Amino acid sequence: SATADGYHRGMNEYVLPDLPYPLDALEPWCPAETLELHHSKHHAAYVKEANAAVTGLAEADPSNKPLIAGLREALTFNVSGHMMHSLFWKSLSPTEGKPSGALAERIEKDFGSVDACTKSLAAACVGVHGSGWGVLALDPFVGELRIATILDHHNGHVPHACFLAAVDVWEHAYYLTYRNERAAWVDAAVKHLDWESIATRLDAATSAIAESGDGASGNGSTPLRESAGVR
Repeated sequence: SATADGYHRGMNEYVLPDLPYPLDALEPWCPAETLELHHSKHHAAYVKEANAAVTGLAEADPSNKPLIAGLREALTFNVSGHMMHSLFWKSLSPTEGKPSGALAERIEKDFGSVDACTKSLAAACVGVHGSGWGVLALDPFVGELRIATILDHHNGHVPHACFLAAVDVWEHAYYLTYRNERAAWVDAAVKHLDWESIATRLDAATSAIAESGDGASGNGSTPLRESAGVR
């Protein structure tokens, strides 16, 4: 059976999760047509190819090293795309908002202000060369919030970083509406971050780090996977 969040079934099958809102919930800044294509075509393709890579690895001749290397790269790329998109859907809200409570205090401590945090995230997103992501993350080793960028889906990951929010800057996320105006898309997306869900992930990541003692879990899990809802 699928997990509660729909991320994977059993040990070998990844599953496309449902969106946490209706297709038209993010209009007008993210039209239903874009959201449907992004979720049901692009995200679904990463899920399909991740499962194909798992099957390929299970059936491949272990002595065929080039084939194994290619399948492992495909698995890394597609599972990363699956994880990043799964976090992305939960990072967005139909309404504009601001962080509050402990999250707001944490942001003010680490960035100086909420405005400084969102401006830094937006600048990072716009500055990604080619395709990738801008993320708000918790660095478990120093206990501070950071802004980071990911190239493609998997290049540039900070080891054991706890990703709290992600903004997709692959062109398929926005091109139908914004064409080459990435900055306009990023501005809209950052204004519609779901700060309540981000706060929940921060609490979960902080707890995971505290339980591990040093930011890395000894059972094969990581705060990054936990914060993205993947177990």
